[in-house]
Amino acid sequence: MKKLSTIQMKKLLTMLCAMLLTLPVLAKDKVIDRPAFSGTASDLCPIKVVLTKKSTIVHFRMDCAHRRAWSMTGARLECNGQAYAYQRGRILTHEGIDVLADEAFELGKEYAQNARQDLLVLYFDPLPKGAKTFDYVEGDKDLSWKVRGVRLDNQLYPSLIPPYKPRVDDGRPLEPIALKHGEATATITVHGGGNIYYVGDYSRDIITGNYDSRTQYLDSTLVYCHPAYTATKPLFTGWNGLGNIDPSGLSTSFPMILIPGETLTLEVDANACVASEQNFAAGRPSAHDYYRLGGTLGDLNQALLENQMLNHGYLPEIPTYTDGQTFVEWSEQLWQNLNTLRQSLMQRTDYTRRQKEFLSLLVDNVYLNIRHDYPRAIRWKMRDADFEDAISKLKATYTLEDSHARDLQLFRDGRSFYLPLMPPFLEYLEANGLNHGEVYEMTKALAYAQEIGKRMKQGKVQTDSVIATVHPYFQPVLRTFNDSTRVLVERLQREAKDRIMETPDVPGSELLDYIVRQHPGKAVFFDLWATWCGPCLNGIQAMEPLKKELEGRDIVFIYITDESSPLNQWNEHVLEIPGLHYRIPSSMYRQLPWPPGGGGIPQYYLYDRQGRRVWEQTGFSDDVKKEIESEIKKILQ
Repeated sequence: MKKLSTIQMKKLLTMLCAMLLTLPVLAKDKVIDRPAFSGTASDLCPIKVVLTKKSTIVHFRMDCAHRRAWSMTGARLECNGQAYAYQRGRILTHEGIDVLADEAFELGKEYAQNARQDLLVLYFDPLPKGAKTFDYVEGDKDLSWKVRGVRLDNQLYPSLIPPYKPRVDDGRPLEPIALKHGEATATITVHGGGNIYYVGDYSRDIITGNYDSRTQYLDSTLVYCHPAYTATKPLFTGWNGLGNIDPSGLSTSFPMILIPGETLTLEVDANACVASEQNFAAGRPSAHDYYRLGGTLGDLNQALLENQMLNHGYLPEIPTYTDGQTFVEWSEQLWQNLNTLRQSLMQRTDYTRRQKEFLSLLVDNVYLNIRHDYPRAIRWKMRDADFEDAISKLKATYTLEDSHARDLQLFRDGRSFYLPLMPPFLEYLEANGLNHGEVYEMTKALAYAQEIGKRMKQGKVQTDSVIATVHPYFQPVLRTFNDSTRVLVERLQREAKDRIMETPDVPGSELLDYIVRQHPGKAVFFDLWATWCGPCLNGIQAMEPLKKELEGRDIVFIYITDESSPLNQWNEHVLEIPGLHYRIPSSMYRQLPWPPGGGGIPQYYLYDRQGRRVWEQTGFSDDVKKEIESEIKKILQ
């Protein structure tokens, strides 16, 4: 072989270099593990993104496959105002780390509930070079699955709220406040998307049961207003993870203490909330990175939020029952355990004196609640043991008398009014010689006002002389409620007199059978519902064509709800829903023959013409509607 000269060698190397420069560059695929995103309205969680020249590949964890069937009608990515089309997909089934199946994914197909079918890999057209974030969008409908702001730089979103500054203890005590009735407010601002979307049962008026709260939405700010007698504790729940600002991790909902004349502001960083509950590769924000509380009640609400166990009452300090213990001995152990907790809170250097004294009131409150509802506490504490025997033995020695009653700070002065008045504790106060002073008198007056309001909630209009016997503090709300009750009752008498049924004087466990006996020879369909239950109302509306079809047949439709359905709303529905309607006490409603585990609503029962229960169902869907129609027609043949 002829040896190349130096000149020839240089020429050859130059040619090789030129050839290499003309070849396409084979760039490495970019892999982003556990990327941060700003919000999700779906059960999909992106856990890996792979960027290639031909595709953008997104790996999703399926968070709903273990609990229900699911389907996906469409899929696309959006980036910088442009859409990037879906190419194909795969669905993987795992058992531990082993892959049992790797199958083609089909849009529009309904996949059965399968906890092991937990990984979805979707391929889309490639994103543009330099893309920093993208959105996943199933479709444009409100309930379509969406994941917003998936980052491609392995970083968290920067904080949108001011840096946290620890509160300075100025030595100021928790001053007593005057009892006042008025509108309690909270102003909540959400930065970065998402919103507070629900206020729970605690927002109801404690006398009328009506939802008298008002919510104003101003861009990213919500202003919540609620008439209150002294303090109120509405329950807020957030969307896009905003409910999880509870640092204790106990709940996706959180209570707020509101008092008329006092102020409260809450600023929430939505992106930090999402990051706090996800396992992003870039890490998680600290507890103080996703919310700020301000206003005159900001410090107290921070203490409450950071010690939610004092609101829920499920505490490790609840003592286990020891065989042979009396209630007094068990209660003494509870007191000692909670006092130890109290002392640990009092030693916290990150709390001010005012916060500590508020927390001490909360400890008193939880002591009374656990002592008052000891069966619930024992069931929780001894859920894996024989709690029924323990409850029975504590009940046998139960006493309201308490050697620590006079150690409580809770009923001494106006500091009590930082918490809602507590009528269930009246007997405790009287048994322990605490039946004097403003706190006791106002608690007793509220209990009496609630009793008068309960009569009105059952549609019984009261005379002016009865209302005059109530403490003047509560008379205005009762007069207004009485007037509205009178108007509603008169309208119902005119327009729907034959639909509203009196509540029979029978135990709740016997109510359905009692009603069935009032309709001999006829089938009876029961619908247990509530005015605030969306699926219930959907089911009622969907059943109307069938009811019209069955007019004149031997079947009666019965609708039963309880006091959680506000009277005015219930009356409006009664006017629109043909059938017989019962609005029964909540205590009676709880005694109805619910399915094991408590069931839910809507709850349906069908009795045949011989008075036998032949079918029941919890929940409504199109399939349930078809089943109801089939079962009714079967027994009417």
